[in-house]
Amino acid sequence: MKPISTFVSRLAVAALTAMALIAASAPAAAQEKLTRAKELYASASYEEALQALGTVPGRTSAIESTEVAAYQVFCLLALGRSDEAKQAIEAIVHSDPLFHPSEGQASPRLRTFFEDVRRPMLPDVVRQSYARGKEAYGRKDATGAMADFDRVIALIDEMGEAADPGVADLRTLAQGFRDLSAAAPKPAPPVASPAPAAAAAPPASGPPAGPAPSKVENVVRVYSASDEDVVKPTAVSRILPNWNPVNAVQAMQEFRGVLEVVIGENGLVTYAVITKPVNPAYDPLLIRAARDWKFKPATKDGVPVRYLLRMDIHLAAKR
Repeated sequence: MKPISTFVSRLAVAALTAMALIAASAPAAAQEKLTRAKELYASASYEEALQALGTVPGRTSAIESTEVAAYQVFCLLALGRSDEAKQAIEAIVHSDPLFHPSEGQASPRLRTFFEDVRRPMLPDVVRQSYARGKEAYGRKDATGAMADFDRVIALIDEMGEAADPGVADLRTLAQGFRDLSAAAPKPAPPVASPAPAAAAAPPASGPPAGPAPSKVENVVRVYSASDEDVVKPTAVSRILPNWNPVNAVQAMQEFRGVLEVVIGENGLVTYAVITKPVNPAYDPLLIRAARDWKFKPATKDGVPVRYLLRMDIHLAAKR
């Protein structure tokens, strides 16, 4: 009679095998359901297509998840449920802001509706991606930082001249941080245990071999509050524009946002961007004023350096 432990082990192996088979079949099942939903949509069976899309397993690839959400939008619009379609589009933009419905997926009218909802969201998406990229950069997560900064650059390039200056300036900052992330040294691989001693080999002729020199791009470093060995800049001339509420309602409200400025080695502001809007009327005034500010530059080991200064802006009517 075989011991119980052997029997239990075989049961465990069988269970793991079954789980692996189920996991492997999940993508195929999801694709099959998505294909069926597309067929229903093409045949103008919009309610049935919407129901079929709701049965697609949640654990699909990011591309499939976006495609499922897109066809839900198409069905909702075909059924005249534009408010629900708008909410679904907003969810798509937050998860995959670079997605556009293709000509093969949707009619010009549907694509126009999609872009009309998506376009006003892009400035906030850019700011959020930039903030996430900086957080990843601070954690020394170069891969995550590069992905977010690449997204910022791609979205601003897409916006083109339509991007307001406060957002457009983020491209330069994102490019700088992206280059720094790419140039950051990769973590060293774990040191392997030494192999058993072998017979000593005769020394090789020529100079001793050493590690290959790493190629790091010549990127101008921008320091920030995360660099504790840097002396922060101090303001010489920093005048905030006056805040004049336009009505009695605004006079009772408070507004908060975040401004970031890059201070050059000469103490002048080279870039000014609003990463969290303060107020639509006040933001352009703040950007223009910030570009005229002057600072005693930040220093590292006594040498002036570029510095990214983050400022919390608070507007409140005078009491």
